[in-house]
Amino acid sequence: MGRRKLVLAAWLAAGVLAGGVISRAEDHPSSDAQEPEHQRWVVKQKIVGLLELPDDRLLAELEKWPRFQKMNLEQKGRFLERIARMRVERRRAADREAEKLGLTLSEDQRAAFRRQYWQRREEMARQLWKETEGQRKSLREQLEKELKAQFASKEGRGDSQNGAGTRP
Repeated sequence: MGRRKLVLAAWLAAGVLAGGVISRAEDHPSSDAQEPEHQRWVVKQKIVGLLELPDDRLLAELEKWPRFQKMNLEQKGRFLERIARMRVERRRAADREAEKLGLTLSEDQRAAFRRQYWQRREEMARQLWKETEGQRKSLREQLEKELKAQFASKEGRGDSQNGAGTRP
């Protein structure tokens, strides 16, 4: 499983849990356009935290999540399998990084390296998230403005000139 598949698996898991992990944007009158993006980030961070937990603590933590509680036994099994695959891929990725750095590690060192590698990667991700917040907001607003301008003008014309853009 490559890095891309790992990221997709993480986002898939985040999507499965999103309804029960955090409250929805529409539940809060003060939420703005950034809220869903922030919520996805929060969910991702919670799932990343789960990957480091031992199995008994993982199950105890998941049982607190309403979305997980609503899953039937088969769904819970599939979800736990995805977490197990993500754990394996994270170990492999950290091991590849240690190898790339030319490190020869004992098992204790390897476990410590894996923890520190992922801890620092998450710190970097958080820092980049914060640093790019303004830019992401600006780009999102620009996109919304362009889409509104493009599609509002077509609505005004009724789009009867060429019949494009609408389907029955």
